[in-house]
Amino acid sequence: CPGQEGLRPTCLDPDGPVPFVLLTRGRSGSGSTWQIIGNLTGLETPSEEYTGSGPTESARFFARNSGPDNDRWMMRNLCGKQLRHPGAGVVGFKWKPFDTIFSDSAGAALRTVAALDRPRIAVVRSRRNLLDVVISKQKHAPGNVRSSAHCLKGDEDCLKRQIEAGTGLVLPTDDLLDKLRTWNRLEEGVDKLLEELGVPHVAVTYERLYYGGDDTSEWMRIFRFLGVGPGEGLTRERLEGAMEHVATHHPSRNATLANYAEVAEVLRGTEFEELLHR
Repeated sequence: CPGQEGLRPTCLDPDGPVPFVLLTRGRSGSGSTWQIIGNLTGLETPSEEYTGSGPTESARFFARNSGPDNDRWMMRNLCGKQLRHPGAGVVGFKWKPFDTIFSDSAGAALRTVAALDRPRIAVVRSRRNLLDVVISKQKHAPGNVRSSAHCLKGDEDCLKRQIEAGTGLVLPTDDLLDKLRTWNRLEEGVDKLLEELGVPHVAVTYERLYYGGDDTSEWMRIFRFLGVGPGEGLTRERLEGAMEHVATHHPSRNATLANYAEVAEVLRGTEFEELLHR
């Protein structure tokens, strides 16, 4: 955006790729979701956890980019992506929402998203069953899985290692409720923040995206919101063809957790009991 101080919103090209943000916590399918959205809108661009992949990285990022009116970090990224990938349907970054999403510069960026009209910055907000997020984090804890977090189609050795690592896990229960309550407060807080600031977004769930069978309506909601891609008539076959990775977890929690009965007992009668049945 030559000649425009600080990359203000006008540096976005309304006729260029649609700028968007995938807002979802870790272990919630963001890699595959990013891949599918890119491939089905014309071109998969590099996946980037721009604001940090963990709480420490995120804190450092927003400390470097602090300021109540500082949305430059977001605009710099989106405007640069439009210039680098002119043939893509969408460009943007993944934003893992830690507590830093309530910082001044994060708020400044979200207010800019709420205010812009042409082009609009689209936010895809995805959530996953938090019990499964806890299980996935346990599976991928350091020293457990000796391979990539994802497996490519046809890589049977990788898939075998992943399935073995995710079978018979013992999930610690002493702090399980505290962890779920902390994460749920953050997730609910993020949704409330988007509503309060008037951020245009589409809310989807991991379960409906990836376990909807032949029903691909959740994906088509995303594409209709983005204004590009298959907003109608999307088949499961086409959807799976756009994804290079395969599922690496056992579909049954009884098989995944060696102490499933203990976990169920801890959650029984709490606000999280329903997570066992989703």
